[in-house]
Amino acid sequence: MGRYRYYLALQTLLPDGYRQDKEFIERMKVLQSFGFDGVELNIRNPDAIDPEDLKTFLRGFDLELSMFATGFTAKTEGLSLASTDENKRTRSVRRAKEFLSFAKQFGAGIIAGFLKGAAGETSEAHREALKRSIAEVSEEATKLKTPFLVEAINRFESPLGNSLEDTWALVEGASKGYTYILPDTWHMNIEESNMEAAIIAHREHFISFHLSENNRFFPGYGALDFKHIIGVLDACKYKGKLAIEGNLKKGFAEDVRVAMEILAPVLRRKD
Repeated sequence: MGRYRYYLALQTLLPDGYRQDKEFIERMKVLQSFGFDGVELNIRNPDAIDPEDLKTFLRGFDLELSMFATGFTAKTEGLSLASTDENKRTRSVRRAKEFLSFAKQFGAGIIAGFLKGAAGETSEAHREALKRSIAEVSEEATKLKTPFLVEAINRFESPLGNSLEDTWALVEGASKGYTYILPDTWHMNIEESNMEAAIIAHREHFISFHLSENNRFFPGYGALDFKHIIGVLDACKYKGKLAIEGNLKKGFAEDVRVAMEILAPVLRRKD
């Protein structure tokens, strides 16, 4: 960790031919120029990635893989930890364990957002299937000593695990030191009646925290008070990671610049 008080990452998509992808290379240069520590990467096919090559590539921009965001992979492969089709559920659990092994090679963790379940999987049977799957993946996370983050996603995008409280209820029985929930300010703005109270109540249950505006753009394009939100994390003595996630409004470089106009003064080291 370098320029900022918190480890700072940004979530983006890893192109298949990332070494030849000029746009992606320019994005990494932008993150380097602003002093980011890492990237959360959505990866279509992690099995096709050479971990050592990706690590070397990212080090060229003073970055590392912070988290493997599994949403794109889950959609591509049709995975669901909440499936009541036992074959599909066990395949999804197996893949989640493989994702953990992949992430371990980077010293990273995995994020289970859309991997939790697909639209319509809202019944009690689906919920029990998801809890069983989380418990099974959690065992592997503990074995590998690799973080497994279950993201709280709003009700319009995810059938289960919407608020922090609801997501922790899915995780609590399975957590053995490496399984956590993942708050995201965009989703919290929809699901939490009091975002500050939710953060405080679950301050021991997360090691990464997503920063995203109330309109799903990067910080600086909406109405959320990120100085206050980070102040709440400070007051909780939070020691984990921060990651920007959101849709692009004007373009990657410009949107990162706008976000850092808001965040850099708050996050800059005071010593």
